[in-house]
Amino acid sequence: MSVEVNMPRLGMTMKQGTIVNWLKSEGDPIKKGETLAEITSDKTAYEIDSPSEGYLGELLVSEGDSVDVGTVITHIEEESSIKTSSETSKEKKEVTDSKEVLEKIPYSGIRKTIGDRMKSSIQNQPQGTMTTKADISKVLDLKKEYSEKNMKLSLTDIFIKVTACALSEYPILNSAIVDDMIVKYRSINIGVGVGLDDSLYVPVIENVQDKDLIEISQDFKNLAKKVLDKTITNEEMKNGTFTISNMGMYDVDVVTAIINPPQSAILSIGTSRKELVLNDNDETEVKNVTTLSLTADHRVTDGIPVVKFLAYMKKILENPKDYIL
Repeated sequence: MSVEVNMPRLGMTMKQGTIVNWLKSEGDPIKKGETLAEITSDKTAYEIDSPSEGYLGELLVSEGDSVDVGTVITHIEEESSIKTSSETSKEKKEVTDSKEVLEKIPYSGIRKTIGDRMKSSIQNQPQGTMTTKADISKVLDLKKEYSEKNMKLSLTDIFIKVTACALSEYPILNSAIVDDMIVKYRSINIGVGVGLDDSLYVPVIENVQDKDLIEISQDFKNLAKKVLDKTITNEEMKNGTFTISNMGMYDVDVVTAIINPPQSAILSIGTSRKELVLNDNDETEVKNVTTLSLTADHRVTDGIPVVKFLAYMKKILENPKDYIL
């Protein structure tokens, strides 16, 4: 007697899943609830657990292959008729060379999914990046004002709103190529990169154009917590129209990010540093300055709209109360 193991449905819209890593080999003894494989759907990684105790049967789906939800991917057998992985490994001759190996880590799971998507982005989207500096002194003052009212905002919260304002002025950057058509989106759905030690997630805050700073902050905090708890769903990382990568907390000045397809642009934000600048009266002042780098798809736009977008963002950041409150 054997028990089927099927590709599970891990979301209302999930139609297919990809086997990225079998954690067990054919013939291995299996306990009920033991993890058999890692799968992905879009950018989210999941695990498949064994429905019963026994031995792992033939692997019907290879690593890297995608199959429909419900497809039988293997069986749990009462008895093993296949050599275990430990038995098989004893028969294999170990191959070494002069290089000492510290560790071998499988290139699989969410790491491989991210790599494949970024490779596709570079291969299919001609990308160029422009960088400028922006004075965020008044943004920091605004953040402090909210804090004094017991309303804690992060710089990322404010950057999300500022970006949405700039996209409203330059909607060509809030677009994608779909079926050989450049589609400009009315909704501004901003994905924000949240990195863990071994993976990157991009939860999406939808309809930012209709939300105030507090609503944006609450949405982002809730999504970031789900990423840290690893309870974020595929649905919560879909429908993005633009992406922000804020690396400022890591003491990084300039980031050349890769576009998250099928979007047409991504904004990278560097760390904030105090710099001496000359004001309009040629007087020296100390300002908090950060870097903004916009990477755009040259199939969709050329340099001038990118330059204008960055200039408009700088204008908002230097006078945030006039634009985002």
